[in-house]
Amino acid sequence: MTPPRVVLVGAHGHGRGHLDQLAKLHADGRIALVGVADPRPPCPEQRAAAADAPWRRDAASLIGATAPDLAVVVTPVHTHVAIAEAAMRAGAHLLLEKPPAPSLAGLDRLLAVQAETGRTVQVGFQAFGSGAVTELRRRIDAGDLGDIEAISATGLWWRGEAYWNRAGWAGRRFLDGADVNDGALTNPFAHAVALAVTLDGSGGHESVRAVDLDTYRTRPAEAHDTASARIRTARGTTVTVAATLCAEAEEEPVVVVHGTRDTATLHYTQDRLVTAAGETRHARADLLENLLDHLAGPAVDLLVPLAATRAFTEVAEAVRQSPAPTPVPGERLDGLAALTHEAAATGRLYRELGATWATAPAYTWTPEGS
Repeated sequence: MTPPRVVLVGAHGHGRGHLDQLAKLHADGRIALVGVADPRPPCPEQRAAAADAPWRRDAASLIGATAPDLAVVVTPVHTHVAIAEAAMRAGAHLLLEKPPAPSLAGLDRLLAVQAETGRTVQVGFQAFGSGAVTELRRRIDAGDLGDIEAISATGLWWRGEAYWNRAGWAGRRFLDGADVNDGALTNPFAHAVALAVTLDGSGGHESVRAVDLDTYRTRPAEAHDTASARIRTARGTTVTVAATLCAEAEEEPVVVVHGTRDTATLHYTQDRLVTAAGETRHARADLLENLLDHLAGPAVDLLVPLAATRAFTEVAEAVRQSPAPTPVPGERLDGLAALTHEAAATGRLYRELGATWATAPAYTWTPEGS
């Protein structure tokens, strides 16, 4: 069987790991790496990894010249929709890095092109490849947790100036008139948000009914570095997410599913699941390999199909349409760790917990008001 022809769009930053993986798959004969596109020239190690594959500055010219079977797109989020559409129209399936689009309109456009072209799109929410997530879904479906009463997620990380200055689009809500929608909830903690709303199982066109939101920034960046969100799903579940990139002491992010019989805590970056029965550790499936397996045999389920990211993108749309984040003086927010845990435990937002710095105006997003 002829291996699928694959191109990589975006080879620096996060794309470097994809390049190394593609080089290995090429050497193993599982794919044929036929091109790399990135406006920045390759370093010697990248050039060696790409081997004989051409390196071009422009994604469109590479896709047009190589007619790939599959494109791996690892570019700034505000470029995802245009590049992904071009690749699908050229006949390529996709591994599209998360988040798939900066807006709900962008996701709808991608879904329409996918329906028109019949292409397969896997979205790079790598946490969904965790066996801990698969096991948690199994336990929820089996009723082991009982009725789901609430879901919460917390994220406490620190990101300094280098993070916010890593690229021209970093920390931007908009860039040259295009939506970027960067920020704690929509980028570094996007996995937590996506897991929390997906584990609810609402699904459908409007799986999110409303989002109450407050966002803050301690830096000059446009985007929020601290935020809390209370999400009401179509199933009636309350999903609360509280996250910050200003934590003095970092903690691994967790998603907690609260049921009438048991509570499950998912440490998604560590592939760990903790319930009353104890802790289990799990392997993780690679999303590109899962996509290749699915294309070779559709009986293999795709782990993160494009349509399954709609609930997350509805939350991202709430962030996009929300007021600009409220500025907070200084880089340290008093009592932030305790407030983050309290928000998750109670379903209340930072501004509802009495923090002196949490003065964001009340804001609620609904699909009808979008």
